[in-house]
Amino acid sequence: MKDVDPIVRMVEAGGVYYNIAGESPAEIFSDAVHQLALPRGVDPLVLLQGLREREALMTTGIGNGIALPHPRVPLVASDADERIYVCFLDRAIDFAALDGVPIYVLFVILSARPQSHLKTLSSLSYLMQSEAFNSLLRNKPDTQELIRAIKKYL
Repeated sequence: MKDVDPIVRMVEAGGVYYNIAGESPAEIFSDAVHQLALPRGVDPLVLLQGLREREALMTTGIGNGIALPHPRVPLVASDADERIYVCFLDRAIDFAALDGVPIYVLFVILSARPQSHLKTLSSLSYLMQSEAFNSLLRNKPDTQELIRAIKKYL
């Protein structure tokens, strides 16, 4: 995979968060949304509702303790406002992921267009196939460590 720049830009814009708490996906989303530095014009309650509605359709858990939650409709208008928030949970929570592994990290995605959203999902899915990258995630890296790993493994 070659196009690391959009993913790097989105993670740098979103940031890395730690100790997101809750007993269920809905509670996890609530705690996360209240901590995230959202772009101008994004209503936290609308984002929270969008994350909960999407999760109710089908788990965003993709395996290995990783989830890619996102609202079904774009909440940002431009590429510059797109974000990936990397949220490490204080403890793993059951998201009913297909592999049965409890979720310990969320990559919350805010995309401006369906095309960029699909490209982001594709890039992240590719990245998550790397056992070395997944190993790094389990150590809850800071933003710079994460960016170096994305550049290395994507």
